[in-house]
Amino acid sequence: MRSRIALVTTCLVALFAGFAGPLHAEELGYTTLSAGWSSPVGGPVADAYQSGFTLAASYRTPVAEQFLSGMEIGYTWLSLDSGSLENRNPGSTFAGGDLGFLSITTENDFLLGAPGSTARPFVNLGLGFFRSFADEVTQTSGGTASRYSTGVYEGSFFGFHGGVGVLIQRDRFGIRLDANYQHLCQGGQDLEFFPVRAGIIFYPKK
Repeated sequence: MRSRIALVTTCLVALFAGFAGPLHAEELGYTTLSAGWSSPVGGPVADAYQSGFTLAASYRTPVAEQFLSGMEIGYTWLSLDSGSLENRNPGSTFAGGDLGFLSITTENDFLLGAPGSTARPFVNLGLGFFRSFADEVTQTSGGTASRYSTGVYEGSFFGFHGGVGVLIQRDRFGIRLDANYQHLCQGGQDLEFFPVRAGIIFYPKK
């Protein structure tokens, strides 16, 4: 528990230090509303759940030349892959099991290309806090219903992510496209996701 608290504190200090840093005129901070699709690719979540919708809001501010830092709050919804579970457990049916993940993460973008370019590729890295919300999974076999464990637990995790994307810049609005790998550390086997998203960028008034 103490190590988790220390990690959260370190992340928040780093984030606020970035916000307090000097702004760089050649880069603009911005707010983004993003939506997309998240696919489970590793760990028990990939064995028991289908891909699902993900939604996020974030803010980034320039802290160095071609470098932006900020924070994002997001939520991902996944549904149980009952067909896959039934194939692996002949004679059984499965129900329930909706799964959600709340995320609060630091976001760090290294921008490529000239500041005035219409399209700006970037590399994204970050880490943060994740909270899962899992409905109970019911397995019915031979007329008997029982609780089934998918190996994905309801609780709090820490994780990290990294990916690439591109910014398409306009005067007041823009588009952000990104693809990331997410790794969540849980008590048992870790969880891995691959979200792909598109977002609308809102630039501040000049």
